[in-house]
Amino acid sequence: MKPASHSHLPYASLSDKGLVREQNEDSIGITAFQKVSELTPPSLLCVLCDGVGGHQAGETASRLAVEHITAFIEACDGSSPLVQLSSAIQEANSILWQSSQQKAALRGMATTASCAWIVGSRLFTATVGDSRVYLIRRGKAQQVSTDHTWVQEALDAGQISRDQVREHPHAHVIKRYLGAETPPEVDTRLRLREFPDKNQQGMPLDGGDVLFLCSDGVSDLVKEEEIAEALKKGDLEAALEGLKSLAYQRGAHDNLSMIAVRIPHKAARASAWLKTLRLTLFGLFMLAAAVLGAYFGWLVLNPP
Repeated sequence: MKPASHSHLPYASLSDKGLVREQNEDSIGITAFQKVSELTPPSLLCVLCDGVGGHQAGETASRLAVEHITAFIEACDGSSPLVQLSSAIQEANSILWQSSQQKAALRGMATTASCAWIVGSRLFTATVGDSRVYLIRRGKAQQVSTDHTWVQEALDAGQISRDQVREHPHAHVIKRYLGAETPPEVDTRLRLREFPDKNQQGMPLDGGDVLFLCSDGVSDLVKEEEIAEALKKGDLEAALEGLKSLAYQRGAHDNLSMIAVRIPHKAARASAWLKTLRLTLFGLFMLAAAVLGAYFGWLVLNPP
Protein backbone atom coordinates (compact mmCIF):
# COMPACT_ATOMS: atom_id res chain seq x y z
CA MET A 1 0.00 0.00 0.00
CA LYS A 2 1.25 3.46 -0.85
CA PRO A 3 1.24 6.14 1.88
CA ALA A 4 -0.81 9.24 1.05
CA SER A 5 0.30 12.82 1.61
CA HIS A 6 -3.08 13.67 3.13
CA SER A 7 -5.57 11.67 5.18
CA HIS A 8 -9.13 11.25 3.94
CA LEU A 9 -10.21 11.75 7.58
CA PRO A 10 -9.32 14.57 10.01
CA TYR A 11 -7.31 13.47 13.06
CA ALA A 12 -5.20 14.73 15.92
CA SER A 13 -2.72 13.12 18.31
CA LEU A 14 -0.92 13.97 21.53
CA SER A 15 1.77 12.23 23.57
CA ASP A 16 3.17 13.62 26.82
CA LYS A 17 5.32 12.22 29.63
CA GLY A 18 2.97 13.47 32.36
CA LEU A 19 3.99 14.90 35.71
CA VAL A 20 5.72 11.94 37.37
CA ARG A 21 7.59 9.83 34.80
CA GLU A 22 11.08 10.92 33.77
CA GLN A 23 10.45 10.21 30.10
CA ASN A 24 7.75 9.21 27.68
CA GLU A 25 7.65 5.48 26.98
CA ASP A 26 4.57 5.72 24.74
CA SER A 27 4.75 5.82 20.95
CA ILE A 28 2.17 6.80 18.34
CA GLY A 29 2.01 6.15 14.60
CA ILE A 30 -0.63 7.49 12.18
CA THR A 31 -0.36 6.67 8.48
CA ALA A 32 -2.73 7.51 5.64
CA PHE A 33 -2.80 5.20 2.62
CA GLN A 34 -3.95 5.89 -0.91
CA LYS A 35 -6.82 4.13 -2.62
CA VAL A 36 -5.67 0.77 -3.99
CA SER A 37 -8.79 -0.26 -5.94
CA GLU A 38 -12.56 0.06 -5.87
CA LEU A 39 -12.53 -2.62 -3.17
CA THR A 40 -9.77 -0.95 -1.14
CA PRO A 41 -10.53 2.77 -0.67
CA PRO A 42 -8.27 5.32 1.08
CA SER A 43 -7.49 4.25 4.64
CA LEU A 44 -6.01 5.52 7.89
CA LEU A 45 -3.94 3.37 10.25
CA CYS A 46 -3.59 4.41 13.90
CA VAL A 47 -1.18 2.62 16.22
CA LEU A 48 -0.70 3.48 19.91
CA CYS A 49 1.79 1.58 22.07
CA ASP A 50 2.54 1.97 25.79
CA GLY A 51 6.00 0.62 26.60
CA VAL A 52 6.92 -1.10 29.84
CA GLY A 53 10.29 -2.11 31.21
CA GLY A 54 11.62 1.26 32.26
CA HIS A 55 13.66 3.93 30.49
CA GLN A 56 15.37 2.68 27.34
CA ALA A 57 13.55 -0.65 27.28
CA GLY A 58 9.99 0.68 27.41
CA GLU A 59 10.67 3.50 24.97
CA THR A 60 12.41 1.14 22.54
CA ALA A 61 9.66 -1.48 22.77
CA SER A 62 6.85 0.95 21.93
CA ARG A 63 8.82 2.62 19.12
CA LEU A 64 9.80 -0.70 17.51
CA ALA A 65 6.23 -1.97 17.73
CA VAL A 66 4.80 1.13 16.02
CA GLU A 67 7.46 1.04 13.31
CA HIS A 68 7.10 -2.64 12.48
CA ILE A 69 3.30 -2.76 12.62
CA THR A 70 3.13 0.23 10.28
CA ALA A 71 5.77 -1.21 7.92
CA PHE A 72 3.94 -4.55 7.77
CA ILE A 73 0.65 -2.89 6.82
CA GLU A 74 2.39 -0.71 4.24
CA ALA A 75 3.73 -3.88 2.59
CA CYS A 76 0.22 -5.40 2.41
CA ASP A 77 -2.47 -4.92 -0.24
CA GLY A 78 -5.19 -4.04 2.28
CA SER A 79 -7.49 -6.82 1.09
CA SER A 80 -7.84 -8.50 4.53
CA PRO A 81 -7.50 -5.76 7.18
CA LEU A 82 -8.19 -7.92 10.21
CA VAL A 83 -5.87 -10.75 9.22
CA GLN A 84 -3.15 -8.30 8.24
CA LEU A 85 -3.43 -6.32 11.48
CA SER A 86 -3.13 -9.50 13.54
CA SER A 87 -0.13 -10.67 11.52
CA ALA A 88 1.53 -7.26 11.89
CA ILE A 89 1.22 -7.39 15.67
CA GLN A 90 2.52 -10.97 15.85
CA GLU A 91 5.54 -10.09 13.72
CA ALA A 92 6.25 -7.04 15.89
CA ASN A 93 6.18 -9.29 18.94
CA SER A 94 8.81 -11.58 17.41
CA ILE A 95 11.06 -8.64 16.56
CA LEU A 96 10.79 -7.27 20.10
CA TRP A 97 11.63 -10.63 21.64
CA GLN A 98 14.64 -11.13 19.39
CA SER A 99 15.90 -7.59 20.08
CA SER A 100 15.55 -8.06 23.82
CA GLN A 101 17.76 -11.14 23.68
CA GLN A 102 20.54 -9.33 21.82
CA LYS A 103 21.10 -6.44 24.25
CA ALA A 104 21.16 -6.64 28.04
CA ALA A 105 19.66 -3.14 28.47
CA LEU A 106 16.57 -4.28 26.58
CA ARG A 107 15.92 -7.50 28.50
CA GLY A 108 12.34 -7.65 29.67
CA MET A 109 11.12 -4.86 27.40
CA ALA A 110 7.47 -5.05 26.43
CA THR A 111 4.65 -2.90 25.16
CA THR A 112 0.92 -2.82 24.66
CA ALA A 113 -0.46 -2.30 21.16
CA SER A 114 -3.76 -0.72 20.22
CA CYS A 115 -4.45 -0.55 16.48
CA ALA A 116 -7.36 0.90 14.53
CA TRP A 117 -7.48 0.76 10.75
CA ILE A 118 -10.26 2.78 9.09
CA VAL A 119 -10.64 1.56 5.52
CA GLY A 120 -12.90 4.05 3.78
CA SER A 121 -15.40 4.38 6.62
CA ARG A 122 -15.17 0.80 7.92
CA LEU A 123 -13.45 0.15 11.24
CA PHE A 124 -11.08 -2.70 12.06
CA THR A 125 -9.29 -3.01 15.41
CA ALA A 126 -6.69 -5.28 16.99
CA THR A 127 -5.28 -4.95 20.50
CA VAL A 128 -2.88 -6.50 22.98
CA GLY A 129 -2.71 -5.10 26.52
CA ASP A 130 -4.68 -2.29 28.16
CA SER A 131 -4.35 0.65 25.76
CA ARG A 132 -7.92 1.32 24.77
CA VAL A 133 -10.12 2.08 21.76
CA TYR A 134 -13.28 4.13 22.30
CA LEU A 135 -16.09 5.08 19.95
CA ILE A 136 -17.88 8.37 20.57
CA ARG A 137 -21.29 8.29 18.88
CA ARG A 138 -24.20 10.68 19.37
CA GLY A 139 -22.44 12.36 22.27
CA LYS A 140 -21.68 9.18 24.23
CA ALA A 141 -18.38 7.32 24.56
CA GLN A 142 -18.01 3.58 24.92
CA GLN A 143 -14.96 1.36 25.11
CA VAL A 144 -15.00 -1.05 22.15
CA SER A 145 -11.74 -2.86 23.01
CA THR A 146 -11.13 -5.23 25.93
CA ASP A 147 -8.42 -4.77 28.57
CA HIS A 148 -6.05 -7.70 28.96
CA THR A 149 -5.47 -7.23 32.67
CA TRP A 150 -5.77 -9.24 35.85
CA VAL A 151 -8.72 -7.16 37.04
CA GLN A 152 -10.60 -7.51 33.74
CA GLU A 153 -10.27 -11.29 33.90
CA ALA A 154 -11.39 -11.24 37.55
CA LEU A 155 -14.33 -9.01 36.64
CA ASP A 156 -15.37 -11.29 33.78
CA ALA A 157 -15.16 -14.28 36.16
CA GLY A 158 -17.32 -12.52 38.77
CA GLN A 159 -14.52 -12.47 41.34
CA ILE A 160 -14.63 -8.69 41.82
CA SER A 161 -17.22 -5.99 41.23
CA ARG A 162 -16.92 -3.11 38.74
CA ASP A 163 -16.61 -0.68 41.65
CA GLN A 164 -13.44 -2.47 42.79
CA VAL A 165 -11.64 -2.26 39.43
CA ARG A 166 -10.17 1.26 39.51
CA GLU A 167 -8.59 1.02 42.99
CA HIS A 168 -7.62 -2.65 42.91
CA PRO A 169 -3.91 -3.33 43.69
CA HIS A 170 -3.64 -5.48 40.54
CA ALA A 171 -5.29 -2.86 38.32
CA HIS A 172 -2.18 -2.49 36.14
CA VAL A 173 -1.11 -6.11 35.91
CA ILE A 174 -1.36 -6.82 32.19
CA LYS A 175 -1.83 -10.40 31.00
CA ARG A 176 -0.94 -9.88 27.32
CA TYR A 177 1.84 -7.80 25.83
CA LEU A 178 4.27 -7.60 22.93
CA GLY A 179 7.81 -8.76 23.67
CA ALA A 180 7.01 -12.24 24.99
CA GLU A 181 8.79 -15.40 23.87
CA THR A 182 5.39 -17.00 23.29
CA PRO A 183 3.39 -14.79 20.90
CA PRO A 184 0.33 -13.25 22.61
CA GLU A 185 -3.18 -13.82 21.32
CA VAL A 186 -4.26 -10.74 19.38
CA ASP A 187 -7.72 -9.58 20.40
CA THR A 188 -9.89 -8.85 17.38
CA ARG A 189 -13.13 -8.35 19.25
CA LEU A 190 -14.95 -5.10 18.53
CA ARG A 191 -18.02 -4.84 20.76
CA LEU A 192 -20.80 -2.27 21.09
CA ARG A 193 -22.90 -2.07 24.26
CA GLU A 194 -26.14 -2.47 22.37
CA PHE A 195 -24.87 -5.69 20.73
CA PRO A 196 -22.60 -7.24 23.40
CA ASP A 197 -22.49 -10.71 21.82
CA LYS A 198 -21.74 -9.61 18.26
CA ASN A 199 -18.31 -8.86 16.87
CA GLN A 200 -18.61 -5.60 14.94
CA GLN A 201 -15.33 -5.80 13.00
CA GLY A 202 -15.66 -3.95 9.70
CA MET A 203 -18.58 -1.90 10.98
CA PRO A 204 -19.33 1.32 9.06
CA LEU A 205 -18.64 4.50 10.99
CA ASP A 206 -21.31 7.21 10.83
CA GLY A 207 -20.84 10.89 10.14
CA GLY A 208 -20.08 12.62 13.43
CA ASP A 209 -18.48 9.55 15.02
CA VAL A 210 -15.12 10.01 16.70
CA LEU A 211 -12.63 7.19 17.20
CA PHE A 212 -10.41 7.66 20.27
CA LEU A 213 -7.34 5.65 21.25
CA CYS A 214 -5.47 6.21 24.51
CA SER A 215 -2.91 4.74 26.89
CA ASP A 216 -3.91 3.80 30.44
CA GLY A 217 -2.35 7.02 31.71
CA VAL A 218 -5.40 8.73 30.23
CA SER A 219 -8.11 6.14 30.87
CA ASP A 220 -7.07 5.83 34.54
CA LEU A 221 -7.83 9.50 35.18
CA VAL A 222 -10.49 10.54 32.67
CA LYS A 223 -14.03 9.13 32.59
CA GLU A 224 -15.92 8.10 29.46
CA GLU A 225 -18.39 10.96 29.76
CA GLU A 226 -15.51 13.44 30.05
CA ILE A 227 -13.94 12.03 26.88
CA ALA A 228 -17.26 12.39 25.06
CA GLU A 229 -17.75 15.95 26.30
CA ALA A 230 -14.25 17.04 25.23
CA LEU A 231 -14.59 15.52 21.76
CA LYS A 232 -17.86 17.34 21.06
CA LYS A 233 -15.66 20.28 20.09
CA GLY A 234 -14.88 20.71 16.43
CA ASP A 235 -11.17 21.23 17.05
CA LEU A 236 -9.67 17.81 17.79
CA GLU A 237 -6.31 19.20 18.86
CA ALA A 238 -7.97 21.51 21.39
CA ALA A 239 -10.05 18.57 22.66
CA LEU A 240 -6.94 16.47 23.31
CA GLU A 241 -5.23 19.38 25.05
CA GLY A 242 -8.32 19.69 27.23
CA LEU A 243 -8.13 16.02 28.20
CA LYS A 244 -4.43 16.40 28.94
CA SER A 245 -5.18 19.35 31.24
CA LEU A 246 -7.79 17.25 33.01
CA ALA A 247 -5.26 14.45 33.56
CA TYR A 248 -2.73 16.99 34.83
CA GLN A 249 -5.25 18.27 37.37
CA ARG A 250 -5.53 14.70 38.68
CA GLY A 251 -1.81 14.04 38.97
CA ALA A 252 -0.83 12.68 35.52
CA HIS A 253 1.15 9.90 37.19
CA ASP A 254 1.79 8.09 33.90
CA ASN A 255 2.54 8.97 30.29
CA LEU A 256 -0.44 10.38 28.36
CA SER A 257 -1.04 9.40 24.73
CA MET A 258 -4.15 9.94 22.60
CA ILE A 259 -5.35 9.72 19.01
CA ALA A 260 -8.70 11.09 17.82
CA VAL A 261 -10.20 10.62 14.34
CA ARG A 262 -13.45 12.31 13.29
CA ILE A 263 -15.77 10.95 10.60
CA PRO A 264 -17.18 13.86 8.54
CA HIS A 265 -20.92 14.15 8.12
CA LYS A 266 -22.07 12.77 4.80
CA ALA A 267 -24.67 15.52 4.78
CA ALA A 268 -21.93 18.07 4.22
CA ARG A 269 -20.69 16.21 1.17
CA ALA A 270 -24.27 15.72 -0.05
CA SER A 271 -24.93 19.42 0.39
CA ALA A 272 -21.93 20.32 -1.78
CA TRP A 273 -23.09 17.85 -4.42
CA LEU A 274 -26.61 19.27 -4.32
CA LYS A 275 -25.29 22.81 -4.69
CA THR A 276 -23.31 21.77 -7.76
CA LEU A 277 -26.39 20.06 -9.21
CA ARG A 278 -28.52 23.15 -8.67
CA LEU A 279 -25.93 25.38 -10.35
CA THR A 280 -25.72 22.98 -13.29
CA LEU A 281 -29.52 22.88 -13.71
CA PHE A 282 -29.70 26.66 -13.47
CA GLY A 283 -27.02 26.95 -16.14
CA LEU A 284 -28.91 24.55 -18.42
CA PHE A 285 -32.14 26.51 -17.83
CA MET A 286 -30.46 29.79 -18.76
CA LEU A 287 -28.93 28.21 -21.85
CA ALA A 288 -32.29 26.83 -22.94
CA ALA A 289 -33.92 30.25 -22.34
CA ALA A 290 -31.24 31.91 -24.46
CA VAL A 291 -31.72 29.43 -27.30
CA LEU A 292 -35.50 29.83 -27.22
CA GLY A 293 -35.16 33.62 -27.12
CA ALA A 294 -32.88 33.58 -30.13
CA TYR A 295 -35.26 31.27 -31.99
CA PHE A 296 -38.36 33.42 -31.39
CA GLY A 297 -36.35 36.54 -32.25
CA TRP A 298 -35.42 34.96 -35.56
CA LEU A 299 -39.10 34.14 -36.21
CA VAL A 300 -40.06 37.77 -35.60
CA LEU A 301 -37.44 39.00 -38.07
CA ASN A 302 -38.11 36.24 -40.55
CA PRO A 303 -41.87 35.49 -40.53
CA PRO A 304 -42.88 32.41 -42.52
